[in-house]
Amino acid sequence: MATSFFTYVLFSILFTSTLVKGDLVTDVCIKTPVPSLCEKLLRSDPRSKTADLETLGTIAFNMTSDLITSTSTMVEFLYDNATSTAMRELFRFCSSYYAYVEVCTENAIGYYKDKNYGQVVNFMTKSIDEVRLCDKSLRYKDENKNLKQASLSLQQYFIAIIVIAIRL
Repeated sequence: MATSFFTYVLFSILFTSTLVKGDLVTDVCIKTPVPSLCEKLLRSDPRSKTADLETLGTIAFNMTSDLITSTSTMVEFLYDNATSTAMRELFRFCSSYYAYVEVCTENAIGYYKDKNYGQVVNFMTKSIDEVRLCDKSLRYKDENKNLKQASLSLQQYFIAIIVIAIRL
């Protein structure tokens, strides 16, 4: 299922026009699963309004790094306050998934600076997989809306970065 989703996303990115007609944020976000959320997230930084594609990628990485940190902190809090051993174990797994997301993002940032966009796509795809592993492990067990929203937002950032990397 995940493979077919990423295949769809990558092919839709590759086979749609890469000409920018108007707003760059809209042009990038239209290729994500939830364009309105992507636009809201990227537009929250005023620099995105006048950014070129490379700068928009840098902005997205900065925002992503901040959200990974706050989400990891949230998972640790949920772990510390879990009322059952089973939930503590699930949050422990999520904590390790988010630790790997942080490493993948740091690697992707380095490759982005080196203009090695293929590796950026690789590491952002791994990040999406790890966030989804946490989501799957908690499905039907935890109704923490803040964690769900953070997960969805992170996935939007990761996909926006993939779109940007493919276009650069």
